[in-house]
Amino acid sequence: MTETLLLRMPDADRPASWLVVDAFGNRMGQAQTGTLREAAPLATGRRLRVCVPGSAVMLLHADIPSNNALKILQAAPFALEDRLAEDVDTLHFAVGAREAHGYPVAVVTRTRMRQWLNDLAAVGLAPVELLPDVLALPVRAHTLVLAPDDRQMLARFPDGVAVIAETPLMPLMLERYLSVLPATETCTHALVYTSDETLAPEIHNMLAVLRLETTYRPLNDGAIALMATTARDFRAINLLQGEFGPRGGAMEYWRRWRSAAGLLAALCAVFIVQQAVGEFRLRHEATKLDSQVAALFHQALPNVTHMVDPQAQMQQRLNQLTGGGANSAGLLVMLTAVGAALQSQNNVQLQSFSYHDGSLQLQVQAGSIDALDAMKSLLAKNSAFHVDMDSISSSAGQTTGRLTLSEGNSG
Repeated sequence: MTETLLLRMPDADRPASWLVVDAFGNRMGQAQTGTLREAAPLATGRRLRVCVPGSAVMLLHADIPSNNALKILQAAPFALEDRLAEDVDTLHFAVGAREAHGYPVAVVTRTRMRQWLNDLAAVGLAPVELLPDVLALPVRAHTLVLAPDDRQMLARFPDGVAVIAETPLMPLMLERYLSVLPATETCTHALVYTSDETLAPEIHNMLAVLRLETTYRPLNDGAIALMATTARDFRAINLLQGEFGPRGGAMEYWRRWRSAAGLLAALCAVFIVQQAVGEFRLRHEATKLDSQVAALFHQALPNVTHMVDPQAQMQQRLNQLTGGGANSAGLLVMLTAVGAALQSQNNVQLQSFSYHDGSLQLQVQAGSIDALDAMKSLLAKNSAFHVDMDSISSSAGQTTGRLTLSEGNSG
């Protein structure tokens, strides 16, 4: 059975770290730190599992009505598009196993993925798994799992959700996520892995406020040791999917099935010719119908030069003429409230927004989570809509979050 080299990528001023485990997850030797080139010789003859910085990966859930892995991966960008500040064409999506509240999806920029893989390839390393390091924490029933890691802290909740944040921000994030746990995943305990005894009183005080019964376990070789210990218990997402997935083995299959494929191709060619004749006739009729629709559209809406969805565009125009427009009125109220709140909160910046089905979603950036809470409190004073805040992340001293304004009474 194959041994595994568990390698954690360097991040900022932190060097790479690595540890070899056997086929049963038992550690072989001590954890080491250094450069990727120093770790490369240990990968020979072993599986390479690489943990990347979780701070560079956004972890979301998507409700996708399918069990087909390819279709799920294709649908994920569209299902999450409204919740992302960046263009989905610049992002890479990887999907995990279905959970009670949908499919877990990891989102990272394509540029960062290429950088990680190029850095590994430069020293001859080819991983079979590329995992966000925060997902290496174990999942325990009714238990919050914590692991301090330099200036940040990793956290895993009973429902599998994982969070990474700078240590001062973690108490607020824990309180927020614990408050929205499903009733079946209530959290009563905390399991803390730490190698720094000076942090124990600070963590104890934080968890005492949350009323969690706490157990401590030593972590002598840092976070990489914990990742090795839980290597066989991952509920993680392999980022090597889609365009970054494995490509080998195709030529071998082709050589085996080349003759059968030739016969199948001949049969398909006959079928395709028959279908092409029928499709040509249908396209000819469809073209005539499209021309008629276009003529009616431009006759009804002479000032609209770009026809995208004729039915929707004409219905929108009809609503305008007949006074229908409740959603527009609601959007105007929301935008007015947002503008006033931003003027009073100089340290909060609006990055992007979108409006769909009566909900206005804002992507904002602030100097602290307190500033985001202040922004939410200002908006919540308006009784015309309900305000929620989620998807909070922190990086380089800046905190990013998403506010959702929904029509309806907020009280």
